[in-house]
Amino acid sequence: MTKDSFHEKITLALSFLILNNYLFLSLNFFQLIIKINFIIFLIVIFAFYFKNFSENPFLKIFFLFIIFISLGTATSEWDPRSIWLFHAKRIFYDQSIFSVSDNYGELWHNAYPSLAPALASSLATLVGYWNEVFPKLSFLLMFLPPLILTYVFLKNTQYLIFLSIVFFTIGKHLFTGWTDGLVAVYFCLSTFLMYLLIVSENNFFKKKIIFYLIAFCFFITLTLIKNEGIALLLILFVVTFLIKLYQGDLKNNIIKLIYLSFSFIPIILWKLFCYSKGIGNEHINSNILLNILPRLYEIENYKLISYFLLLNEKFIYSLVFFLVAFWIKWNMELFRFISFVALSYIFILFFIFLSTPYDLHWQLDSTAVRVVKSLSFLFAFFGLYNLRNWRIEN
Repeated sequence: MTKDSFHEKITLALSFLILNNYLFLSLNFFQLIIKINFIIFLIVIFAFYFKNFSENPFLKIFFLFIIFISLGTATSEWDPRSIWLFHAKRIFYDQSIFSVSDNYGELWHNAYPSLAPALASSLATLVGYWNEVFPKLSFLLMFLPPLILTYVFLKNTQYLIFLSIVFFTIGKHLFTGWTDGLVAVYFCLSTFLMYLLIVSENNFFKKKIIFYLIAFCFFITLTLIKNEGIALLLILFVVTFLIKLYQGDLKNNIIKLIYLSFSFIPIILWKLFCYSKGIGNEHINSNILLNILPRLYEIENYKLISYFLLLNEKFIYSLVFFLVAFWIKWNMELFRFISFVALSYIFILFFIFLSTPYDLHWQLDSTAVRVVKSLSFLFAFFGLYNLRNWRIEN
């Protein structure tokens, strides 16, 4: 087994076990089975650490450092404390992701996907009790699969730079129980896998079945982390479909796209369940046009959204790095794909903020800095990836 294939298999195993935990809780399996699944999850992590500790030491040391911070940091902010960890607490006591069926506490966003809270509840189940600190460690553990996979493509100094980008763009969202950092990382690696398997003209990775399995797991995970993940994955499929349609190469990739599109099934089933129980229906805004039309013609609204989204300092630094990286080493295929994906998401964000029923400034002030992390990480990652062989070539 090569070092790269080891990392690929560890990535697939961890991703599968995370989704397996969600499946077991949705089917109301016995606690013993849930505990065994989590123990296997931890064993795989230990195998990654100790099979060859000198391999990929940057991630192993970095991750231990973040674990200690997570265990020593209390969660006090609204979203992680009152939404994600509260959902995890309810799942822990009821041993089912369907504990929200009573729609208790509408402000707690019961219709949100429950993948991360489900893993947190299973960690508490394994330990045997609940508290407000250690369960959020599972949120951190969910970062491991995409971070491990990245080592297949970026090595040594490049990988150290990658981890610096993770820490710079994701920041405290690595260890405080927020899910926005998870969305950013899984979105970026899902974009990367979509590029390798469908968009890129390089056929090397297209012949490896394990990458399709990893992509399938990552796509499902992205949609089950947070609602934004659904829109982000849909963007990936639409942009990829249109690019291949324009190139006249759609028939050679349509089977792959159909297979990967099955990754939407779990989140569709979850949303159908929520809709059937009336969960979250109170947040469905049927008056989008009434909200958006008065704002469409006011230039100040666009300035305000641009200020919060596009003038975010981390977004600017990442965008500049991305542009400089592609100026140094031009790659039309990759630049076009990432640009279309990013512009599509920016367009959707403008639409969402313009149609919000809440005060626009308040909505932006409370959410913009979090949703823009996905764009910042996307630009920074692909800027680095584009330059991975630059010194060798020059």
